[in-house]
Amino acid sequence: MMLHDWKEIYKYREFLKNNVLKDLRTRYKGSFFGFLWTLLNPLLMLIVYSTLFSIILKMPVDNYPIFLFCTLLSWIFFQSTVQTSSSIIVNSGNLIKKVYFPHEIMPISVVLGGLLNYLFGLVVLIPALIMYGYYPNIHYLWLPVLILIQFIFTLAISFFVAALTVFFRDMEHMLNIFLSALLYLTPVMYPLSMIPDKYLWLYNWNPMAILISSYRSVFYYNESPNGILLLIIGVISILLLALSHYYFIKMKDKFIEEI
Repeated sequence: MMLHDWKEIYKYREFLKNNVLKDLRTRYKGSFFGFLWTLLNPLLMLIVYSTLFSIILKMPVDNYPIFLFCTLLSWIFFQSTVQTSSSIIVNSGNLIKKVYFPHEIMPISVVLGGLLNYLFGLVVLIPALIMYGYYPNIHYLWLPVLILIQFIFTLAISFFVAALTVFFRDMEHMLNIFLSALLYLTPVMYPLSMIPDKYLWLYNWNPMAILISSYRSVFYYNESPNGILLLIIGVISILLLALSHYYFIKMKDKFIEEI
């Protein structure tokens, strides 16, 4: 059954592509900077966090802006995508009622859009790394693996929250609180070395913590990430995707009644 659904999604790939492009074109429509906000948004967040943690709180990390920037982009990819996915089915109610298409296309298009924004962000990140003396090296070969695992994991979460929010509208607001808390339980703004040993288990059970640390290994420390941990997270992400897609399939026949 699930294989049939993926085949149907593939048949509507042109619709999916157009939906992603439409979202990219309209996201900043009417704004002065337009598409530049894709790059300005993480840069402004970088300035705020860098000022707070390197000047005010004095984080004991060399080149803190780079330390932060190499993981902030991937966190923004995850957080913004999951938040947008939580309301994508509800907000697309008129389209869903008027036109038939696999409903999975909506959260998939959100995740693909987030991925493209992340890739555009690398256009700023990599030159910044070079300016600070962090040159591309052989460990960059891990990047496609990291991005693929994060894409699968993010899509799994997006399927689940997109379907659940249709029936439980408070989910969208609860998710904002949860993601804000998760940010501080993920080593985006601080190194893992600052975490007391007795709390490390919290991070070992957090897939985003492992992914964030892996990105930092590649970009900042110029070393290979832990391949075994990535393999485990990759397998878990695939299983989560299968389960969340199954839940989405079971629920999607009721979407029209609820939206």
